[in-house]
Amino acid sequence: MTHYTSPMAEYDPWAPWYDLIQPGLPGEAEFYVYEAALRRVPTLELGCGTGRIAIPMAMSGVDVTGLDLSPGMLELCAEKLELVSPVKGRLRLVEADMRAFRLRRKFGLIVMPYRSFMHCLTPEEQLASLRCVREHLATEGGFILNLWVASAAELNLLHDRPRGGRLKKVATHVISRGGTTLTHYADAWRDDHAQLLHETHRVVEKTPGGRVRLDERMTLTRTWITPREMEHLAARAGFRVKAVHGSFDGEPFGPQSTEMIWRLEV
Repeated sequence: MTHYTSPMAEYDPWAPWYDLIQPGLPGEAEFYVYEAALRRVPTLELGCGTGRIAIPMAMSGVDVTGLDLSPGMLELCAEKLELVSPVKGRLRLVEADMRAFRLRRKFGLIVMPYRSFMHCLTPEEQLASLRCVREHLATEGGFILNLWVASAAELNLLHDRPRGGRLKKVATHVISRGGTTLTHYADAWRDDHAQLLHETHRVVEKTPGGRVRLDERMTLTRTWITPREMEHLAARAGFRVKAVHGSFDGEPFGPQSTEMIWRLEV
């Protein structure tokens, strides 16, 4: 089996803060939970993280398998699942790489929410992931994933080189009744040659009196994928494109869309 580097493991340090500073996209969770509840088939979520989507799927009565490469994320997901148990369905958690996994079963629905496919940084990794999905997709099953639309205007908002660690304040969150706060700083730059997005994040936790309890930096690397590239990748992996939406409301994909939601079949 091919062994890949692990950019997705960058997420391990994120686990304690992930739900707070990465809440997902508007309408995203409802979209995927509805798709799973409508079909009522065994469902696989790739990149399930802390269970923001997988747990509500299981609560709706679906048999869900959540796969993620980060042990920290999966541990938090299990803790959150315990808080709402018992659930109508089932959630099984698997620590594995979305580019190279074997689960010895097939699924009627496979989903890859929150732009997780962007963690596959090269065409080789992207095809490996898609081929794994195809091998695990049941006859007449469906695969749904979404990607960020990297328009020229959006890319031009990013720096084209590192800035030496200078970060901008994103938000301050109150994380305890006593007034403890967590401040999130971030910066991003693009590598046009490698077609990569590099992010640096910093979280600073302070007591009400201003004492720093935690100061941690985290990194994130992703790639951007154009609609034409995605169409070619899907074809090479043996998929047929059923539809491409521009929002989680089902609007057609077009020039003003900021998301791509791909529905693929075999």
